[in-house]
Amino acid sequence: MSEPDGWDALFSRRTLGVRMGLGIVQGVFEAMGGPGEAIAAVHVVGTNGKGSTAAMVEHALRGRGWRTGLYTSPHLRRVGERVRVDGEAVADERLRAHVRAVLGAEAGLSLARPLSFFELLTLAALDLLAAAGVEVLVVEAGLGGRLDATRLVSPTVVAITSIALDHQAILGDTLAAIAAEKAAVMRAGVPTVSARQGPEAAAVIEARAAEVGSPLVWASPLPRAPVGLAGAHQRSNAAVALLAARVLEPAIGPEALDGVRWPGRLEVVPWGGGTLVLDVAHNPAGIAAVVDAVEAGAVPQPSLVLFGCQADKDGPAMVQALERLALERWWVGPEPGLPPVGGAAAWSATFGSERIAAALEAMRSELARGAVVLVCGSHKLVGAVLAAVHGDLGEPDPQDPRPVRT
Repeated sequence: MSEPDGWDALFSRRTLGVRMGLGIVQGVFEAMGGPGEAIAAVHVVGTNGKGSTAAMVEHALRGRGWRTGLYTSPHLRRVGERVRVDGEAVADERLRAHVRAVLGAEAGLSLARPLSFFELLTLAALDLLAAAGVEVLVVEAGLGGRLDATRLVSPTVVAITSIALDHQAILGDTLAAIAAEKAAVMRAGVPTVSARQGPEAAAVIEARAAEVGSPLVWASPLPRAPVGLAGAHQRSNAAVALLAARVLEPAIGPEALDGVRWPGRLEVVPWGGGTLVLDVAHNPAGIAAVVDAVEAGAVPQPSLVLFGCQADKDGPAMVQALERLALERWWVGPEPGLPPVGGAAAWSATFGSERIAAALEAMRSELARGAVVLVCGSHKLVGAVLAAVHGDLGEPDPQDPRPVRT
């Protein structure tokens, strides 16, 4: 089962899709000696704001002298972005060595199925971070929580960000069902910090905390967002991050969050004579937060929005939210052949199978005239734009973990 090239092996696992359940990954984890099991950990779950919250926790603890390890998903330009040691994304080749180690452990076991892409990558990340000698793990859940591979960590504190409708086909079609999947990571005696939730989700979280004996604290939004992350929604994420960090560093203050950077979250990037505003919001609640931030003047006022979403997302609801901005809209399908949401007539320009390259070329003309372009939706779309900004070769698929080869 062990392939000689770690990247090719990892990439091939994408065809397995999402595999929910801990039986397989737990077995390999134990065979590897439980990498990271004894390290203090902050486990971040929720629907929106997980990555930003995890980044803020890591930033705050690192500022207080902790040697930090951060694991997030997905990546935007290269797979090493998912694993950071002391705030720096690891080299792809460094991660590749740990992918190979996981493959070796997997090959020595009789498993009912191979590890999925996310399971394999999670084990490799934990192995790398443990080997790096980090003092705290900050781990963002991939999908849900109850059956997510990141549940392998032994949390010192659980952080729950805003819960909204997303991935309903897997997690359930109500806020209560989705909240139950997230809240399942709560453990006896381990404190939980949660953002303020709607009544459905709040009731589930409170019930789970009482059931397992997890001290629960509700985080009220901070007076301002931290310097480095725009938007009022970051006030809630910052509150969760601050209280979670205080479990490890009780004296830490809100100023410790300032200076955090997290790509693709209302990120403002000058490019080609104009300005890009990039955000990976990909569900209705996330897009609504982006629209609120634009209307509040938290970022430069765009004149054009470039939007695209995967076929399994609630495209119509996201487009409805974007309509509040009354901007010219361009549709780009991150999946080849994905038709525009609401029909082609609703979009000034559409890009199909040729998608990213053609969209970038058209956008460059707008930017050359000084335009401000809001790019939002799929991680694939935002990642491809960032790749162009940074001059990455070719037109890489941001979800392809193999490094761009020259």
